[in-house]
Amino acid sequence: MQMEMNTRTIAILEIDGESYQVDGCYQGQQRKAQWYNVVKSSDRSVQVEHLDEFPSHQQIRDLLN
Repeated sequence: MQMEMNTRTIAILEIDGESYQVDGCYQGQQRKAQWYNVVKSSDRSVQVEHLDEFPSHQQIRDLLN
């Protein structure tokens, strides 16, 4: 039996004049996210997928450059 993945918005971060949404991906009823995705708020494009830990502002800057 396969568990359903749920995605929830955890934070909106303002980085260098752009807003980024950090989503946590959860399996079933787990309370800890399996991974995190970073989505650019203005156009809803996924910028980074499957991060193992919640990203800091600097980590997002480094990943986007």
